[in-house]
Amino acid sequence: MRRVFLSSIAALLTVIGLALPVQWGLSSSSGNGSPDPVRVSSYEADYTVDDTGRLHATETLTTEFPFGRHGIFRFWDLADSSNPHVRYTPENIAVTRDGQPEQFTLLWERGKRFRVAKIGAPNAFIDSGTHVYRITYTVDGALEPANSRPGDGQATSSWGDQHKSRLRWRVVPDGLSMPVEASKVTVNLPAKVTSSACATSNNDPCEVRVDGDRSVVITTGRLGSNNGVALLADLDLAPPKRTTVPWSIRLDPMLGRSWPVVALLLVLSLITFAIGAFWTWRSREEIPLLPVMFEPPADPLTNTALSPVQSYYVTRETIPTKALTSTLLFMAEQRLVHLVREDNGDFTVVSDADEQRWAQADPVTLAVGRSLGLTRTGATFSADGSVSAGKVLQSTQSTLDSTTKIWGVQSGAIARSGFETAGRTLVGLVAIAAAVLFIFKVLPFSLAVLPLAAFVIGGAGLFVSGVGTRRTLLGRDLWSRAGGFERLLSTSSNKERLDFSARKDLYTSFIPYAVAFGAAAAWANKYRMAMGTEPPTPSWIVTPTGNPVPAMLLSGPGGVSSFESSLSSSISAYTASQSSSSSGGGFSGGGFSGGGGGGGGGGSW
Repeated sequence: MRRVFLSSIAALLTVIGLALPVQWGLSSSSGNGSPDPVRVSSYEADYTVDDTGRLHATETLTTEFPFGRHGIFRFWDLADSSNPHVRYTPENIAVTRDGQPEQFTLLWERGKRFRVAKIGAPNAFIDSGTHVYRITYTVDGALEPANSRPGDGQATSSWGDQHKSRLRWRVVPDGLSMPVEASKVTVNLPAKVTSSACATSNNDPCEVRVDGDRSVVITTGRLGSNNGVALLADLDLAPPKRTTVPWSIRLDPMLGRSWPVVALLLVLSLITFAIGAFWTWRSREEIPLLPVMFEPPADPLTNTALSPVQSYYVTRETIPTKALTSTLLFMAEQRLVHLVREDNGDFTVVSDADEQRWAQADPVTLAVGRSLGLTRTGATFSADGSVSAGKVLQSTQSTLDSTTKIWGVQSGAIARSGFETAGRTLVGLVAIAAAVLFIFKVLPFSLAVLPLAAFVIGGAGLFVSGVGTRRTLLGRDLWSRAGGFERLLSTSSNKERLDFSARKDLYTSFIPYAVAFGAAAAWANKYRMAMGTEPPTPSWIVTPTGNPVPAMLLSGPGGVSSFESSLSSSISAYTASQSSSSSGGGFSGGGFSGGGGGGGGGGSW
């Protein structure tokens, strides 16, 4: 389940990363609406459409500049409001000013819906007066079937002849913020024109005439800011094939503009996901048989019983949550220490063993004893809720963790796995790379990152605890025995074989293990069911005078909860002090109804 949870988190983050560019593309800043100081005295354009539907455009703008402007800009709207699957991408863009090549910068705006040519130099102003700009470019897919229905681009017989072509184009862009004194546009078409019409955004007059069989000329008088001109012309030509995608332009930042590329990326993502998932699957270990055991397994190094933390570690390859509590209780059960409950409810750990006896303890218990300064007779440690006590306990917890892992390898129960470590490292590096690519939008569209993200989704399970090590044959035998012993503590079976009355210390001797396995309540309940009375309080929990502690003063089975609460309050005090000390001060253009291409506009800057 932990592996599935991590993969689910990775999948959720991937969905967010894929969708981020779409959200960014929807956000925009509104224009200030101020008049453009540059005026277009003459707008002339020549559009030539070939029989493949490619449009070759030459736009000539005679402009009147005041002082203090760097140049002009031209933007193209790639979307067609009548067909969400078409993209009108300008290519081969070139610009001249007064007959000389002019520098320009190409930009994307609004999630790559608008292609912008920023014409001019940012560190130089244009001389005031008349300047002639010529902009050339090409656009594929300008011709559509004559029966395309405005609004969705679907073919329908009520809108025309499906065997004929239609050009629906903004011959003067309707987002041009510079006012135009007069315009003349010539459109050369690849077949006979059967009908034609023009319209302006503000319903100002325009004139359209057919010049010969294949040319259309559109003229207008003065056009105010953001007042474009559209041409609708039907041709006696079978509609050429257009490249389309099955999604709207708002998804382009995520999916790009090529369906075959999307399909390829999805296939690659399935492959990388399978590789990551296989790596995760290979890191799993089959659970051995867990026959109920009536004692903890023996340490292969010392032939003595494993400590609670060691027993837990061989079953899960991780440290128990209550490792420190269970180890201190185990020390008491081994008569290395006893626990004194003070009158205020705090606990003091008092050493009852000299260095020689401590040296015979298992490595984990010895490491904890040394860290708490208990390895000499009479030494004490007070879990009194103070910051200093919490600091020592937190350091001891770290020592316990590292010592347990070292013991696992040295005992021969655990072996390091280079295959799992390499997989975890690779997944981590790929996750970082995918995050950088998602956040900084390095690639043209976010789906291009999916193969990397899919590998992370499949391999996220490599980050569960225990990955990087594997149990040996000896380790699997210990796992089977320790797991069987856990069953004894945590299940209600085999009650009849637990003779609590014959061995009075049976219940209390296994309390440390029950705490480590999180089965203290179940172990206490098993005693109640077998004996019909409440569990006894361990003899190693006493009052300051050395007398047994009354059960009513201790919460939880065997007084465990009371002792654990004392440890927790000390660690919490230290953590809170650390948190306190580390805290510090704390482009816009109009649209012309009816769809088609040629949308966009421009202005000066």
